[in-house]
Amino acid sequence: MKTTLTLCLSLFVLISCQTNSLQTYMVDHKDDENFISLDFSLKTFVDNFDDFSEEQKNLFKDVRKVNILAFKKDNSNDKDYSEKRNLLTQILSEEFSKQQLMSVNDKGRQMKMFADNMDDKVKEIVIYANDNDKGFLLLRLLGDDLNPSNFYEMMKMSDEMNFEDLAQMIDL
Repeated sequence: MKTTLTLCLSLFVLISCQTNSLQTYMVDHKDDENFISLDFSLKTFVDNFDDFSEEQKNLFKDVRKVNILAFKKDNSNDKDYSEKRNLLTQILSEEFSKQQLMSVNDKGRQMKMFADNMDDKVKEIVIYANDNDKGFLLLRLLGDDLNPSNFYEMMKMSDEMNFEDLAQMIDL
């Protein structure tokens, strides 16, 4: 009986260690030379945040942290690009299978938006964008009660936002 229990426990630990998650994927690839990885507070990198109206500032209040992981594709890493992209899309389809908010496909480019919990408080919004020629980008917004419609409003404000510090960090 003791041997059976030990065996079951060992199998459980082994299986759980091999499970891929979005968090694990991001951590495992943040030091990979093909990736650019950033973690920051959104308010930190909007250079003109103080110029926004109170209503606009309130859109940002629930976003606690932003994670970005981007794969820059070039001629030397085409095979890596395909492998990393396929693994990521598999993880996204497993973790967010019923939580997709939006999907856009156009001329070799793709963008999908997911939320972690459609029935209760949203703590994570994930945007995956892929361009078959340039690479892919994964953006995670983390908070305690995110409102996906607020993110849409933030996207509409993007022309007003100044991201010069962030652009310099990722060499755009």
